[in-house]
Amino acid sequence: MTTRFIGFDLGAESGRCVVGILRDGKVTLDEVHRFTTHTVRFHGGFHWDILAIAEEMLKGLVNARKSHGPDFDGVGVDTWGVDYVLVDPEGRVLGYPYHYRDDRTDSIMPEAFAVVPKEALYGKTGIQFMQFNTVFQLLAEKKRRLNLLDPAWAMLLIPDFFNFMFSGVVKSEYTVASTTGLIDPAKRVWSWDLIEKFGIGRHIFPGIVEPGTILGPLLPGIASRTGLNPGIPVIATACHDTASAVVSVPATEGSWSFLSSGTWSLMGVELRKPVLSPASMRLNFTNEGGVDGTIRFLKIIAGLWPVQECRRCWREEKKEFSYPELTHLAREDGFAGAWVDLSDPRFLKAGEMPKKILSYVRETGGETKAGPGWIIRVVLESLAFSYRATIREIEELTGMHIERLHAVGGGIQNDLLAQFAADATGLTVYAGPIEGTIVGNIGVQAVARGIVSDYPAWRKIVAGSFDLDVYHPRDTAYFDANEKKYARILNKN
Repeated sequence: MTTRFIGFDLGAESGRCVVGILRDGKVTLDEVHRFTTHTVRFHGGFHWDILAIAEEMLKGLVNARKSHGPDFDGVGVDTWGVDYVLVDPEGRVLGYPYHYRDDRTDSIMPEAFAVVPKEALYGKTGIQFMQFNTVFQLLAEKKRRLNLLDPAWAMLLIPDFFNFMFSGVVKSEYTVASTTGLIDPAKRVWSWDLIEKFGIGRHIFPGIVEPGTILGPLLPGIASRTGLNPGIPVIATACHDTASAVVSVPATEGSWSFLSSGTWSLMGVELRKPVLSPASMRLNFTNEGGVDGTIRFLKIIAGLWPVQECRRCWREEKKEFSYPELTHLAREDGFAGAWVDLSDPRFLKAGEMPKKILSYVRETGGETKAGPGWIIRVVLESLAFSYRATIREIEELTGMHIERLHAVGGGIQNDLLAQFAADATGLTVYAGPIEGTIVGNIGVQAVARGIVSDYPAWRKIVAGSFDLDVYHPRDTAYFDANEKKYARILNKN
C-alpha cells in the first residue's frame, strides 16, 4: 500500500512544501515548492509578511496536486516557535505579526521578572529565558498605545494560524505552545495563574491539542482553489520544527542526544518529565513539548545564523560566496585560536556580523585575522565548544551518560562543523537525515492516521530510508587544550 502526505516546513529563511510517500516500509520525499518566508520592515518594526507566506503555501498545494493528484492522506505544518498572529472574531489578521528578532523585546525581561520573579517563572514553565519568548512579546504588545491584544479573538502561533487557514479549526498544538513560556510542562496545559499575573486576557488562548491530532478536513474554499480533495484531513503534526526534527532521529536504543542543526542549534534529550531545578535554570535549559507525552530537554544555541548573516553582509559588499565555498575557506584557514560567545545579544540581530565577530575577539583579548575563512572558522569552532559544554551539562542535570550524538537538519551538510562536533564532544556523530524536520512532520501524520503503529516504528522506517554520515572523534586534543581559554572568553563577556 502507498500513502502520501503533504508536509510544510517553514524556517527563518525559506519554506518548502514536500510530498512524503510511504511505500514498502520506506519513506521518500518530493519537494514540490520552495519559497521565501517573506519579511517586511515597516515603521521601525520587523515583521513576517504572513499573507505572502500563505499565498506561497497555496502554490505548494497546487503543485502537490499537479505532481501527485488530488488525494492525500493528510497535510501538516511545522514552523519556528514563539511568534504569533492575532485574529479578530471574524478570523481577520490584526496587523503584521512580529519577527522574533524585532527590537521591541530588548529590555522587557526585567519588567516581566518584576511581576513574576525569574525563579518562579522558570519553576512554572521550565522554559529557557530568551527575550523573544512569546510571553515577553505579549508583554511588549501590552505597552503599546494601541494594544492589539484587546480587540483580538485569538492568538495563533504561526503553525496554528496555518492550520486554521486550512481547516477553520482554532487550536494550539502542544509542542509549539510550549515555546511561549506560558505552559505548565507537567500538566501540558496553559499556566492560567501566570497568564492572569501578567494581565493577559485568557480569551485569546486556544485550547491545547497534542501532536498527531486530526483537526478536520481541508476547507472547501482551500480545496476549490487548489484542486485538492476536500476530504483530506488537516493534522496538527509536531508543529514546532524541532519537535518534528526529533521524531526523525533514527535511534532505536541506547542513550543518545539529538542535535537539530540549522539557523539555530538545538541540543538535548527526550525525557518523560521536565527538569525544573535551579541548576537547570542557571544553565539556561528549556523543557519544550515532544511527541508521545515526552519533553524535549534542550538548550537553544545560536546555530548557523552568524554564518548566514556573514554571507549576506559579504554579498552586499559584492563578495559572493556559496556555503560550501565558505566551509572550504574555513577548512583551509586552519585552527582559529580565537572564539566568541554566540549567546552574546549582539549576535542575535541582523547586520554587520563580520564586524561584530572581529570586535568581540578584540574585546576579549584575542588576535584577529583578515578573510572570510578565518571568521567562519571562529563561528564553527565556537559552536563546537558550545556543543561540548552542553553535552556535559545534560549529563550533569539528568544523570544520563550520553553514548552518541544524532544530528539532523540542513546544518549537517556542513561536514566541517559535524567533524568539530565529534571532536569537541568526544562522541560519534550520526548525521542524517538532512531533511529531518519534514521527515518527522510526515511521521507524525502517518502515526496519527494509524498507517505506522508508533514512533519507534517510524524511527526504524527512517533508519531504513536514509543513509547516514558517521563522524568519529579525530582531533579532540585541540578542544581539550583550549577549553580553559574558551571558558575565559565566556567569563570576560
